[in-house]
Amino acid sequence: MRLKVYRGTPPQSARTLCETCKHSTITRGRRLEEEIIRCEAQSVGTTFVTFVVTECSAYLDAALPSYHELFEKAWILRRRDGKHSAGFVRASDLPLNERWNLMREAPNLEE
Repeated sequence: MRLKVYRGTPPQSARTLCETCKHSTITRGRRLEEEIIRCEAQSVGTTFVTFVVTECSAYLDAALPSYHELFEKAWILRRRDGKHSAGFVRASDLPLNERWNLMREAPNLEE
């Protein structure tokens, strides 16, 4: 008979999830034990983490771009007035008031 254990013992790697999280600040010294991890994910204040984190409900991958960064690179389909047909325009090339209106209509996403 086979048993499947869910959420068992996490892998014992030396890397912490905080190393790639946008909410953390890691300060290291010369020795391995000289390390301070500050987590700013909670609205209450800064938490100091003293252990290797393997799971976190507030984890936000620092390698992923924010919504604002994606918006700046986006191509917006824009309807033209008069005889010109519709076409794509870079969001960064739009007038400031149009960009503001598009950002205001965007879903409320946390960074």
